[in-house]
Amino acid sequence: MPTSTEQLEAFVYTKECGGFGPAARKLGKHRTTVSHLVNDLELDLGLSLFTRTAKSVTLTDAGQSLYCYAKSVLSDLNYFEQKAQDLVEEQPDKLSIAVDVSLMDEQFATGLKILNQQYPSLDIDVLSGDTMSIHQWVEQGEVDIGFSLGTFEYSPQIIYSRAYQFELCCAIKAEPSPQVVELSELELRQLRQIGFNFFNQLGLASSQSISHRQIRASNSQQIIELVKAGLGWAILPRYLCEPLFAQQQLSELWVNGMSKEHWHCDVVWKKERHQNLAMQAFTDYFCKLDDK
Repeated sequence: MPTSTEQLEAFVYTKECGGFGPAARKLGKHRTTVSHLVNDLELDLGLSLFTRTAKSVTLTDAGQSLYCYAKSVLSDLNYFEQKAQDLVEEQPDKLSIAVDVSLMDEQFATGLKILNQQYPSLDIDVLSGDTMSIHQWVEQGEVDIGFSLGTFEYSPQIIYSRAYQFELCCAIKAEPSPQVVELSELELRQLRQIGFNFFNQLGLASSQSISHRQIRASNSQQIIELVKAGLGWAILPRYLCEPLFAQQQLSELWVNGMSKEHWHCDVVWKKERHQNLAMQAFTDYFCKLDDK
């Protein structure tokens, strides 16, 4: 009982377009051609797929049961043809991405959506971790490309491209008091500070350490939870803190004499790994985003 692609297309489009005529226009065929294709499919299957009247066609119970399978076959065939075309054109067919947990937000998801639209047959693997794990996975070749907070220092085996930057702010647990807490730098030093452990791992702790007592965590989300629990204050991306300030889960620290600071994130990949078109598209998207 061989079934042709044309028969399945005629069946599916007749259902979706509401008749043989609209389906024929969609497929670029004559109405009688589409009608004959559906008739032949019904004969081959030994089933009636549509109930026909002078003004309309509607699916029978059998037609309703088979419609989703026919749709799936056509969809799989489309992906098969796209995958084959990509192979002929030597397009990338898979991409593994490591993303810093601190940067997994709506913009990252949008970037993957755009990548998927550009390369619909591309298989994408996403691995998340802390900043140093991203660099390690890239350097060891476990992933093709990474997106992480900027660390200012990189292994000679890693190439990086600077992405967007963002403003930093100081945050502390919210108390039933004014939303902005003003302190002197001396008062701030006496409070415990919660910071990123990769600064310590890279020997850069002095660049972000202000307080004498420290707690270190792997990513922004961990730090925020520790601050909310009242364990100390932290320097964090302002765009992450603003919603928490508004919800009175955190309060902003205003330190006399301290100027505004910015930080950035980077797209990173192994020096030996040539950037294919998918990697280039990923890099271009994040490096063209506006600063936050």
